[in-house]
Amino acid sequence: MYRPPSDSRESAIVEEYTWSDILLSYAVVAAIPAALWFVSQPLTGTVLLAVVAGLVVAARRAYELVRCFYDCPGMAFDLGGKARITVTQIPTDDSC
Repeated sequence: MYRPPSDSRESAIVEEYTWSDILLSYAVVAAIPAALWFVSQPLTGTVLLAVVAGLVVAARRAYELVRCFYDCPGMAFDLGGKARITVTQIPTDDSC
């Protein structure tokens, strides 16, 4: 059968994979056994999921607190209206 010559404007679609695509595919492959385990152990899986979510939230807040500490010269925490804890940075004297 006769085929007309191909148009030079049509090119074969070549996909270039990035590192994020590769890591995503590995994450999906690792998620399959985790999902099967979660279905077989729902109570333990729920507790583990809650612990991981709590750790993620705590880590993000700790990171924001550290970043704020580096940006601000100091901060104060009120404890029940009766006590105040003040945290400040000690000035460095690099003239030595």
